[in-house]
This record gives sequence, structure tokens and C-alpha cells, in this order.
Amino acid sequence: MKKIFLMITLVIFGIISCGKKDNGEKKLRVGLNAVFAPFEYVENGQVTGFDVDLINEIGKNLGYKIEIIDQSFDGLIPALKAGKIDIIVSGMSSTEERKKSVDFTDDYFVSKETYIRKKGNTAVTPTTLSGKKIGVQLGTIQEIEAKEIKGATVVPNESTVNTILDLKAGKIDVIILEKAVAQEYMKKNPEMEIFDEKPAKIGTAMALDKGKNQELIKQINDELKKMKENGKYNELIKKYGLENNQK
Repeated sequence: MKKIFLMITLVIFGIISCGKKDNGEKKLRVGLNAVFAPFEYVENGQVTGFDVDLINEIGKNLGYKIEIIDQSFDGLIPALKAGKIDIIVSGMSSTEERKKSVDFTDDYFVSKETYIRKKGNTAVTPTTLSGKKIGVQLGTIQEIEAKEIKGATVVPNESTVNTILDLKAGKIDVIILEKAVAQEYMKKNPEMEIFDEKPAKIGTAMALDKGKNQELIKQINDELKKMKENGKYNELIKKYGLENNQK
């Protein structure tokens, strides 16, 4: 009898303990592709960057524990729809096509797009893109932009690094990248140069599954507004050297 009582007590204690551990803890699984420094990248084995600091600050203020899940960019929306992640914070542009399957927060960054060529390749200019091979990362707004260039051949790749290798090897003529990202890659690849720059047509926002998270979207929008008012947003902008990279 005592043994039975002891077992019941331990079971109850275990349930209560687990309940305390999980009680009130809200987790937000954040999907991103950590190859877009300074927005998201791996440093000393940890994913860091502007987007990571931004969502960590928002999560802290809203009482969420943030879990970062690094994966391919073109797989982020499928992962969101499958319930494997709760939110995308990965420099994702809020295009009309994406709005068919996800809901976006307010824009938190509006960037500039840069056109990159192999240094010294003066045959590639803003007016000679017809007939050229343009490399972009698969599933990005840059892919959409490249497809609007008449006569150009768009060469999408899952990896920006591979696109850069293709440019250096002469397999493509041009790369389109977000300005801040381009500048980071160019630090390690001096063989490249920017030959044109344009304001991005669409801003960057966080994405959540469509029709399921309206209250959370409102809360995030409120936090973004507060961060811009209290100076925390500008603090992160300066931390990652993004002052001159916005439209």
C-alpha cells in the first residue's frame, strides 16, 4: 500500500514538475536561412545578425522563448505551412504572390538592390543586360526582378555562395543581391564589383501562416513601432552597419 502511495505521489509530483516547467512558457520557432550577413549568418557556431537580434528583442518583450531554425530559403514557406516553424524572419520580401499563402507583419526594412559583375567586365552595364546570364538565389525577390529583364537568362541557385562561384568562373555575367548582403560578400570576394543600384520595390517583413496569427502580427507590429520610437531599432541598424543600405 505504501509502495502504491509512493508511486502515485511520484507520478503526481512528476506531472506537477513538468507543468511548472512548461507553464506559461511560449515558444516561437523562427525559420531563417543564415547566409545573408549582416541580417542572418553563423559566427562561432551560432546564428546571429540583425534579424536575429530583432526577433529576440521582440520575443523577450512579448514573453516568447525564441528557437532559431536554419534551413534553405526556398523551403521556409513550405516549412511554415507544414507547422515546422511558427514565423519566418529571413529578409523575406512581402510580395503579392507570397501573400496568397502567408500573412506579413509591417515592413521592418526596405533595402536597395545591387547589380554585381566580375571586376573589370565593362561589357556588362545597366543597358546591356539583354542576352546576359543573371544569377540569383532561388525564391528571392531578386529572382523576380531578374525575370523582368527582357532578353536575360535567369540562373537561380539554392546557394548565394554557389552563385558567386559561378560569376567568378564566368558561368554567369551578373548577380543581383540586396545591398548590405552584397557588401558583406564583396569583403571576401574582391574580384566582384557593383555596377548598378536600385531601390527595392518591396519591403522586408516577417511571415506567419495565413489567417491563423492575427493577434500575434498585431503584437509584433506594435513592438516594431515601439522599437523605432525608443531608439532600439536604430541601435541595431548601427550595430550591423545598415545606415546607408535603406531606400
